[in-house]
Amino acid sequence: MVDPQLLSGNAIFYSVKAGIIVKCHRCILNRSICLSSIPLFLILLVGLQTSAASMASNDINESSLATFDFAIAETLNAIGHPPMFLAGLKGYETYSRQDNVIPNTTNLGSRFLPNYELLAHHPPEHILISPPAHVSLIPRLREIADVKEYTLYNFSDDVNAEQNHWEAVEELTRELGSLVNDSVAAEQYVERTNSYFDDLKNQLNSIDVPLLIVRLVDERHARIYGKGGVEGMVINRLGLQNAWQRDLGQWGSITVSAVALSNIKAQIIFLESPYDPPGGQRQLLYDGQWRHLPTVKEGNYTIVPINYWSWGGFPSALRFADSLVEALEGPTTP
Repeated sequence: MVDPQLLSGNAIFYSVKAGIIVKCHRCILNRSICLSSIPLFLILLVGLQTSAASMASNDINESSLATFDFAIAETLNAIGHPPMFLAGLKGYETYSRQDNVIPNTTNLGSRFLPNYELLAHHPPEHILISPPAHVSLIPRLREIADVKEYTLYNFSDDVNAEQNHWEAVEELTRELGSLVNDSVAAEQYVERTNSYFDDLKNQLNSIDVPLLIVRLVDERHARIYGKGGVEGMVINRLGLQNAWQRDLGQWGSITVSAVALSNIKAQIIFLESPYDPPGGQRQLLYDGQWRHLPTVKEGNYTIVPINYWSWGGFPSALRFADSLVEALEGPTTP
């Protein structure tokens, strides 16, 4: 799927599959040339939609890197330099709900039980991780290649300090661009992502109802999402309010009972995991205590399929933002 949007005389194309944004300038074209270029415009649009390897730059340059982190991998892919190896690639494809989402990368096996033999046989220049995950693997990984660490979200700074997670992801994107000697592609991706989010924010300027981002675990327990992951970062960047103001821990989510949600006034966004059974969230809404929630009784909710990584980079943020905006602009109660 590709969504064309005209902003200030420019066409912005967003490839949902790869989390890539490509901008085409129209300001230098006069009206007659624009009209005569419609067939070319359509060809470019179809090309962007069908290409599994659409990048922020036109070239795909596989970098001599291995990573155990999905945010790092998808960011490298988005700026045109996919890593040589990604541990847990199949899991990332599951969360993205897309096969071959990073087509030029080799699966390194489990994120916590990687194929060390394969890695040692084709040693990369650097191995990239995002602590605190995978720190226990560092001694073994350093026997193969140099290990670089990048921290994000609530681990990006003093946990007690007020953090801007969006800026941390911007910095990650720029640091990775510098690592692969393509700072231009990284900066262009940051700028286009910000431009795209500015447009989405403008679309939602009339929404003043707090949101509650929830995934039902069973008939009596739910997981709440907010500051510390993609969900909280996107809500904040779009100028929306998270109805859950209590602590969420370092990972940006917490499991609560149905009682904890009984008095919260908000529009609820229920997240359907790719690991849920088909229709799992809807079935849970009909069972147990969830059907008694005032918001559910009023029908002020919607169900959104997860197609992103909750601690991802801008590609995950783009996918969640698009799903969220579609949910908020459409009818509630699926």
